[in-house]
Amino acid sequence: MTCSRALTLFMTSLFFMIDAQAAGLKVVRFSGALSQQAQGESLILRRFEALLLHDGAVPFFAVLDDERDGCPWPESFGQVASNGVTPHLIYIYEGSTYTLPLPALVLDVPAGTTVGSQWSVDGWTHEVTAMPSGADASWTIEARERRGRRQTLNVSADSGSLVKATQDVFMGQGVRFELNLNQTSSETLDDSTSVRVGQLRSELLTLQAALKRRPDTQLSDLSPRQVGDAGPQLASLTTLAADTPLQEFVLRIRRNVEQQARRIAQAMNRQEQLLDRAAPEFSLNLIVGGSLSSKSLRGRIVVLHFWKYAEKPLSEPYGQVGYLEFLYNKYKQMNVDVIGVAMNRALLQSETARAGQRTARKLAEFMNLSYAIGYDDGSLLRELGDPRDSAGQLPLWVVLSPEGKIIHYHSGFYEVDRQQGLKQLNEVLTRRIRAADGK
Repeated sequence: MTCSRALTLFMTSLFFMIDAQAAGLKVVRFSGALSQQAQGESLILRRFEALLLHDGAVPFFAVLDDERDGCPWPESFGQVASNGVTPHLIYIYEGSTYTLPLPALVLDVPAGTTVGSQWSVDGWTHEVTAMPSGADASWTIEARERRGRRQTLNVSADSGSLVKATQDVFMGQGVRFELNLNQTSSETLDDSTSVRVGQLRSELLTLQAALKRRPDTQLSDLSPRQVGDAGPQLASLTTLAADTPLQEFVLRIRRNVEQQARRIAQAMNRQEQLLDRAAPEFSLNLIVGGSLSSKSLRGRIVVLHFWKYAEKPLSEPYGQVGYLEFLYNKYKQMNVDVIGVAMNRALLQSETARAGQRTARKLAEFMNLSYAIGYDDGSLLRELGDPRDSAGQLPLWVVLSPEGKIIHYHSGFYEVDRQQGLKQLNEVLTRRIRAADGK
């Protein structure tokens, strides 16, 4: 973390805790649902909860999405409109993963607004259709954006926090869904709890910055470094969150980090078993025709990249094949080969094999890949160890020495360095190339 970033977080948290201690912290709870109309009935596809910590220096949110398939916890919280992370869900529809932004949990209605007044925020044009009136006064606002989505919002005239909202959501080939969000409670915490929650919020934001994840990522897995950064913080976070509105949220973080630590330990154990051992012999059918054998690759450094290699569903980070193509072009004149191994089930059945080859070729064209892509019956991955058997995920990366020995084994996605891309893999290749050159 940069000094300026750390100072900003410290000062924001300091002001937050001072303000919370002086006036008490307001906690607004929401319940939400993602639904679809089917045969005249509303079918609920996902339920979730959200929290808004209000009246601090900057409002803070936390979203409790589905623990298994929903938004990863590092992107489930943040400061409203300040750290790049916005409240959202992650939903898988027809095999594709979608990021679904939630309606604004707090909205600043411009001064002097009346019925018919309009203003724009984050691509949405808002128009007031009803003024606040009565004891529970709230604005009624209709909002629309250029892609055709619409929102109906009720916003508290007193605090600016959302009271309820209905929002269009589109997935797949323009299929419409509806997202509803309703405020369920609002309370002001006592001074002691307010200060403790303020400290918890500060520690969460510091951890979030240390993880260095992209705010728009859809990846659920953490890297070994990220798990190492999160693990030592669990005890403090759990203690601070006890008997506060953020207790369940922190318990979810703890369960996830502990599960991921076990996954990484299993992958490390498999790596220790394989390193410096001869890789199994293999023969792959190429998606462009012909075949490729391990014997033909002897004398070269080989990167095996096991991934689905299918055109659809296709979403970020695309198996990181773009970064892999960059490394291939960088090192292919230095005795390095890259081989994509497609783990698309369509390739395993004679009646669907051609379709599997076709979708892999389309992916290669879409991503402008020049390295070879092949497939077998899955036996090579089984011999090396499928990370999915131990709660991991593809891609799997295996680097072979010119002598055919395994010199690197990594399951899941690499952390991406802004300057060097797949820095860890790049370092592996650089060391091996230098060793071969005697440098």
